[in-house]
Amino acid sequence: MTDYADVCIEFMRPGQIHSCRKNADIAFLPLGALEWHGIHSPIGTDAIKSHGVCCAAAQKLGGGAVFPSLVWGVPRDSFFMDSNGQYDDLIASGYGVDNDVSKVISPYGGGDQQEQWLSYQRLVRMSLEQIAGFGFRSIYLCSGHNPLVHWARPVAKAFSRVTLMAGLPVTTDWGGESDAAGLSGDHAGKWETSLMMALEPNSVDLGEIDCQPEYHGVGAGVNAVEASARQGQAWLETCAAAIADEARWLVDNYPELPARHANKR
Repeated sequence: MTDYADVCIEFMRPGQIHSCRKNADIAFLPLGALEWHGIHSPIGTDAIKSHGVCCAAAQKLGGGAVFPSLVWGVPRDSFFMDSNGQYDDLIASGYGVDNDVSKVISPYGGGDQQEQWLSYQRLVRMSLEQIAGFGFRSIYLCSGHNPLVHWARPVAKAFSRVTLMAGLPVTTDWGGESDAAGLSGDHAGKWETSLMMALEPNSVDLGEIDCQPEYHGVGAGVNAVEASARQGQAWLETCAAAIADEARWLVDNYPELPARHANKR
């Protein structure tokens, strides 16, 4: 586990923010969620790993700042493992939750499914405006919960256009933590579990799978048992280096916008 306090903006004094922008005028905004990641991993896995990868990238870049993860944790959509309140009985029992809890929860915050995502997009937009308010000219959005990219991307593109028209352009780039490196992730399998073992080893307990074998592969990759901190550290370094390269491109080519990856992220 690495100490990333030197690149986390919440620990910076105003003068330090100024200095980090001089070194690399870019901010990182990690995106995450709260959802089931197997019996062995924490529900905040997505936010934790995207934040950790961004921090490692900022350290490799030698500048810039990482903002706290924007966590969208309402499991009321099909893109979440425990979705729409219809918990699988086994997952519900893992939480110690009565399945009937769904009957007293208002779906989508009292609105409809579309309104839920519009609310999220407004939150992303306000976050981008706050970041720009600290003087950053480029922003890299890194999603640990990949479906969030689909809703964050149009917001980032629109924000860049608006700031360009205003004469103070803020350039943006985005993707999952593995996209820049051309790798493929998983859900609570060897990939995510290994990254978590490297970033927050005390949060993972593979022994839970041994103790409760009925959860092996339930809402998680069956290869999670193959995870290791060593493998996670190797993947972390690879992803961070690739994101640092993309961040450097944004800084060096400001205000030009980057070409997108071949994987159409």
